[in-house]
Amino acid sequence: MNKIELLPRDIYYKDDLYQVGMWVTAFGRLCIGYRNPLDVHHKDLFSVCVEPENTPRSIPSTIGFLNEYIGNAVSVDDACEELLDWIDKNKDDFKCY
Repeated sequence: MNKIELLPRDIYYKDDLYQVGMWVTAFGRLCIGYRNPLDVHHKDLFSVCVEPENTPRSIPSTIGFLNEYIGNAVSVDDACEELLDWIDKNKDDFKCY
């Protein structure tokens, strides 16, 4: 089983739906995270970019900076682990399905 299969498909946060997705950023990076499917501006709830050459950054370490709630990891599996960890630490704020 791939770690991405362990991620919840849907998360409700403050009555808004966010769905898991994978996309390529403007900088050519693979990113996994949660987006509101009805938001045309693609506002992310939180995400993790795959950057094998950079030092990993957890989601909480980005709070208060320009790319808030966007962590990075060296592999897709590590990115999924970071997302699962963040969801678990904030499970009282989210409804996951």
